[in-house]
Amino acid sequence: MADDKVFRKCIACNQLKPRNELIKITFNKSLDEVKVNPDSKFFGRSVYICRSLDCFNNAFKKGKLYKILRVKESDILKEKIRAVLAD
Repeated sequence: MADDKVFRKCIACNQLKPRNELIKITFNKSLDEVKVNPDSKFFGRSVYICRSLDCFNNAFKKGKLYKILRVKESDILKEKIRAVLAD
């Protein structure tokens, strides 16, 4: 199945979009590691957000992204995602 045919929901705006248009953030509990846009071999609890500044800000509002991933708040994670938005 082609990647653009798979839809995921943005946690910030709740819109369904093709997976390749979203940023994927995955937490692997066994490695205790969070990755932004990991390859398909990295498994764990994942969320998706749109590539927009509004969705970026909404994802971090009230710690929403951290609550869903069940991780502690981290400025490093926020900067990793911001770097992907800048690309």
